[in-house]
Amino acid sequence: MLKNILGFGVVAFFAYKGISHLMKYDKGVNDFVDTISEVGKDAIDGINNIITIFSDNQIEKDACDGLSELTKKGIDVAVVAKKDIYD
Repeated sequence: MLKNILGFGVVAFFAYKGISHLMKYDKGVNDFVDTISEVGKDAIDGINNIITIFSDNQIEKDACDGLSELTKKGIDVAVVAKKDIYD
């Protein structure tokens, strides 16, 4: 039961963060690429947190941590490359 409540909390927090990023985009604070990259990184963190909550396998948790960091770095590289090319 506690795991389900924690999982729901993670999903609710991700939704809150996503909406706040979209509101910043709507107000003109962030551009489209920054908004999408931040939402993507938050989604990766949310999935990582859900794996941490529901998995009992430490190897699976460590693999998810590593893949999460690698994917977030890839998003950062794509954002920098886009800004260098188009700005």
